[in-house]
Amino acid sequence: MTAPVSTGTPLATGPAVAPLPTAPAAAPRASQPAAGAVARVAVLGASGYSGHEFVRLALAHPGLEIAVLVSREYAGRPAGELLPGVDARVTHLPSPVAPDALPELLAQGAFDTLVTCLPHGAWKALAAEQPELAKRPLRIVDLSSDFRDGSAGYVYGLPEAFRDTLVDATRIANPGCYPTAATLSLLPALEAGWLEGPVTVTALSGVSGAGRAPSLRTSFAELDGGAGFYKVGEVHQHVPEMARVFGRLAHAEVPVAFAPQLAPMSRGILLTAIAPLANPLTPQQAREAYAERYENEAFVRVLPAGDWPETRLVKASNRCDVAVTTVHGGRTLLATSAIDNLVKGAAGQAIQNLNLVLGWPEGWGLPVHGNPW
Repeated sequence: MTAPVSTGTPLATGPAVAPLPTAPAAAPRASQPAAGAVARVAVLGASGYSGHEFVRLALAHPGLEIAVLVSREYAGRPAGELLPGVDARVTHLPSPVAPDALPELLAQGAFDTLVTCLPHGAWKALAAEQPELAKRPLRIVDLSSDFRDGSAGYVYGLPEAFRDTLVDATRIANPGCYPTAATLSLLPALEAGWLEGPVTVTALSGVSGAGRAPSLRTSFAELDGGAGFYKVGEVHQHVPEMARVFGRLAHAEVPVAFAPQLAPMSRGILLTAIAPLANPLTPQQAREAYAERYENEAFVRVLPAGDWPETRLVKASNRCDVAVTTVHGGRTLLATSAIDNLVKGAAGQAIQNLNLVLGWPEGWGLPVHGNPW
């Protein structure tokens, strides 16, 4: 029996799921951009983990050209020093420039798309200092939390939830990695109006989620051989973002408690979300509804009964693995997910958003398969 997923009063049984928007499947690498179109991209903060990952993925994308690399630390130095994982001999990457060179390069038409991979707060400050960068028709994808509240004309860039709002957008606020995993784990339940109370989220995260700047907390000696909680409760900066997105999808307030944990791995998020249900559902009903909702989503895989997400299975991919069940006599939803925080949680999702904005196949140039070993 298929569980209801229509909005409104939740029921244990009910009508079939409404038709779903179809997400284009990943296109083969050999494809060419429509009408020869190419987006010329400036990557701001290219020395960070998400910036490096964006460049790596963009180099395999037929429609994206890395036109400008921006880094204060590496300005004027060879691109190979900025991006040691990239073979600059065969990619012809430009030498990095400092951020204050961007306005003149924009005026010269050197780039038409800006991807900002700066720490939280830095892009908002730079945009205020250099207002010409915030002018249209420049496309901007911001990977920080600066505009995820929808201010300054930014659209929240989670395609599986808000695809229609992204088409032709010029300002995209990329979701956080934790909110991406949490929202995809709960999306069918939120849309269906199943939940009847607060959501509790716990998640293990790889250390790259903390950024590349060195710190004692993320050093090898402090992290190796153990895992630890941090910013538990309602104090983590991603809690308001999760609550805002959950409420938007559920058309009701959804309080969130969050217990993030650092784990001794470089990348990946393994997340659990637990919430009370308004009406009981069997595990099979929940799984069937999830499978139907995500049937046409190229980057969400709903696992069969008895299988649970693993971070290594989605490593280096833009895929989110989801598994769901119900417990306590069907009165509580237990949903789980795994993503690579640097791909679906950051750079890969930015490219997925750009594909939508530019009218290209949504999966173009993005890896759907994980690299477990």
